[in-house]
Amino acid sequence: MVLRPVLGSARVLAIADFPKGCFGETPQPAREARALPNRLSRGFNQRCNCAFLHEFLPVRRAIYPGSFDPVTNGHLDVIERARTLFDEVIVAVAINDQKQPLFTPDERLAMLRQAITIDAVRVAPMDGLLVEFAASEGAHAVVRGLRAISDFEFEFQMALMNRKLDPEIETIFLMPKEEYTYLSSRIVKEIARLGGDVSAFVPSLVAEALAKKFNPELGNVAAVI
Repeated sequence: MVLRPVLGSARVLAIADFPKGCFGETPQPAREARALPNRLSRGFNQRCNCAFLHEFLPVRRAIYPGSFDPVTNGHLDVIERARTLFDEVIVAVAINDQKQPLFTPDERLAMLRQAITIDAVRVAPMDGLLVEFAASEGAHAVVRGLRAISDFEFEFQMALMNRKLDPEIETIFLMPKEEYTYLSSRIVKEIARLGGDVSAFVPSLVAEALAKKFNPELGNVAAVI
């Protein structure tokens, strides 16, 4: 395997130039040339002990945007699936939301940060165009969850518009588990508003926050987030 130089005057690096043990053992050049792409996509960073080579490894970063008002088990399932495809996932919480959300941006951010227990997943507020936020974070993919055919028309339109605004941004559609295909934040809020039990649909801290939102006598929601 040969790494091409960045500048014309730079020296060509061969496998022999790397420290012994960088790849666990001294590799065969032809074999390593075929294996390198797979290692990059399956945790190669963790197996290589060569700090020099890490500087050349790309980080596959994706944005998972939404209002998350509130986060549901369906959202968490999509986040977990996205994490298996990307090195890092940024959960972007829309701040300028026209849906008149039940929870404030700070409440939604706090609930997400407590509910997500997966490594390399970061929660951040997003204000403005999605493609601009993705570019600022160095991400080239947007993850969206599809629950039913009714979701596709809107998501397809948004994906094409984002591509028009920034051709380098790709949209990835992921399907949640079957038991979450009917689940949405809107339905969860309606059940909670009518006094129903939503503990099977959302993390426990979200269920408590919903109960306090719709039952003021239980106290302020800030006490649990």
